[in-house]
Amino acid sequence: MHDVASSKTFHAEGRLSLHGGMAHNSHQSRLNVWSYKIDGHALSLMANKGPLFENGNVFAWYGIKSKVTASTVFQETSSDLHNSRSMSVYQMDFPSASDKNYVLIKDAVHEAIRFFSLCFWAKFLRTYAGVFVYSSPSMMRNWVFLYNDFVLDLSIKHSGKNGSVISNHTSWHFYCLQWRNSDGLVQTYQDGKNLGTNHKASGSTIPSKGIVVLGQELDGYGSRFDSNQAFQGSLAGLNLWSQFLTANIIQGMAFGVLNVNGNLLQWRNFRNHTFGIVTVRHGSEAEIPEYRVQSLRDKWCAKNITEVFTYARFVLGLDTDGYKWRCVAPAAMLDENMCYNITKKSSLYYPMDTNEDIFGNN
Repeated sequence: MHDVASSKTFHAEGRLSLHGGMAHNSHQSRLNVWSYKIDGHALSLMANKGPLFENGNVFAWYGIKSKVTASTVFQETSSDLHNSRSMSVYQMDFPSASDKNYVLIKDAVHEAIRFFSLCFWAKFLRTYAGVFVYSSPSMMRNWVFLYNDFVLDLSIKHSGKNGSVISNHTSWHFYCLQWRNSDGLVQTYQDGKNLGTNHKASGSTIPSKGIVVLGQELDGYGSRFDSNQAFQGSLAGLNLWSQFLTANIIQGMAFGVLNVNGNLLQWRNFRNHTFGIVTVRHGSEAEIPEYRVQSLRDKWCAKNITEVFTYARFVLGLDTDGYKWRCVAPAAMLDENMCYNITKKSSLYYPMDTNEDIFGNN
């Protein structure tokens, strides 16, 4: 959010109130207030790992008991307190190409779709494999399929094969395929790079109340699977949107900058809908969204920059090419912990050109 109550000042000696408002039996935990901006990476660490960050300098949770003026019950943190994103930090392994191994959700989408965007992390252990299918009661099928010639294709309304060629499919990569009905534009991305565009099913609408299947291609309404078209490999972080994603959003997700949940289906929705031998593994080899990409770039900077202790950090570019990354020296760190001044050029930053060593996810 930008330009929200800008140039305002909170006066000193005020009163801070914590209460449940109109809600009854409300619960609060680990509330801290700081008088400075905290880097998004640090916020994510707090959200994922719990109280591993300094206490608030304006208000600290550890001192709450001495400040209570009403009837409040204190108890140990309950076991059901968790960051909802942790439910998405897992991968699905499909050990073999079998018509018995799949994920299926019925009545998955409750609105007609005019914009379709699917993003996911995948490691393909065989080609000619179905990744995703959405089948409506009217038998309009839309699917994502990897062919033997390494073409990853998004089919809308039985449109013919004319997708884009991917590379290094046997290792983890981030893919996005999206379509809009206004002009039928289809875009395919691998690791944030647009591999190509084409046009399909202009003016069409994908009906609601369909069935979503992962790991298969189907010839019936949620049925008639074929082992010869089954997926073998691993999936993680699959999300579905009813909107056309910008290049910035796609690149941000690919580079480990953003974690964006789908507004139609989120990866956490799939874990309890597996059939056959599909293993749900907590955590992920791709470490989504645990900054695996960030860690790899940190290592690259440390190895390739003469300055001691440089770190990879990202900033939204001023042009239309999306997020840029730089190797940053520790001296660029501001007083606010984990924040970097990346608003202007400096000898403390090392802008780098796109390099396969950095953008690879292995």
